[in-house]
Amino acid sequence: MNYLKIAVITLLCAVGSSATAADVKLGNWNIQTLTFAGDPHTVFPDDYVRKTADFSDLRLWRDQAGGDVFFLQEVTSPAAIDAVFPVSEGWQHCISGQYALDQGAVSMPACTRSDETASKPLGDSRSQYTAVAWRNQAGVNVGPVADYATLNVKSADGDGTIRDLRWGLDVTVVAGAARLRVLVVHMKSGCFDDRINFRLFTVDPATTAPQKDACDTLGRQMFPLHAWIAAREAGGDAWMVVGDFNRRLDAGAGRNQDEVWQAITAYSPGFDGHDRDSRQDIVVYRAPYKVAATCWADTSNSLPATLSDSDDYNMLPIEFFLFGSIARANLDPASERQFAWTPSIPEDLKRLSDHCPSTINFRAH
Repeated sequence: MNYLKIAVITLLCAVGSSATAADVKLGNWNIQTLTFAGDPHTVFPDDYVRKTADFSDLRLWRDQAGGDVFFLQEVTSPAAIDAVFPVSEGWQHCISGQYALDQGAVSMPACTRSDETASKPLGDSRSQYTAVAWRNQAGVNVGPVADYATLNVKSADGDGTIRDLRWGLDVTVVAGAARLRVLVVHMKSGCFDDRINFRLFTVDPATTAPQKDACDTLGRQMFPLHAWIAAREAGGDAWMVVGDFNRRLDAGAGRNQDEVWQAITAYSPGFDGHDRDSRQDIVVYRAPYKVAATCWADTSNSLPATLSDSDDYNMLPIEFFLFGSIARANLDPASERQFAWTPSIPEDLKRLSDHCPSTINFRAH
């Protein structure tokens, strides 16, 4: 595969564009450890407990982004989603079946439709899940919605405790005659730009043990992620993978592209320039492409004094829309936009979300 050509094509497409009446705006948003209003429990002990005004501002932020369909991460329940995307205000939503499984129910996505009440979680623990929400008046049909549980390759703690990872959510969006198969992901955190072992890309994680190292764990997730994409390519589907990749895909340079990108495209050149990956190469586009994130840029420390501060200030994005050649016909990379909360103060990052919503236009033909 001529990787450089793909990257340049994506960059050259990033010129002025405008939405039309036929466009559907697809949104992506990690709403940091979102619980429902009044929930006495949080995901982590030190999580900020949002107040009424905070939920109101999240809904305002939602409207500023203006998405018709939002692909979500870090939501903890249907009731949590409903706090920002209320069914009473014309939204519908579905959450990963991992939520139902954790609640002791049948493992299948839990969808809250018009005139239904969003369920609240039982027990005293809260977990993060992937989800989708859409406006009734958006002119789209959403469904089927299915789980992609194989992204849960599990991880191991230092004491040997095995922990689950977040499932993917497989969502079909239909707008007019255009059909898009979307995988919503929230990949393993902790390996933002460190090296990942190439050998992990082509090994089924079901045949190996969970790992302690975050980079090894992210590497093990590459096999099922690539498998989903390869299946869509084989089926001639217009596809997209969207969400929080917890990886700075733009950190690579020249032939030495980021390892996650190599795993996704199955193009992994060695030191001699030859492709080490025997699988069929896949043309993949991404948005944003080589553009610094604007999320919370106005409150970030532009003169970091320590390595950890410097890493926090790293403005390379970790959230992306990835899509193949068929989907490219109906997706406008130039329309991708991140919506920062501005003007902001440092407290806003904690009370709202450390991630900002972003959108891309999907043409309905």
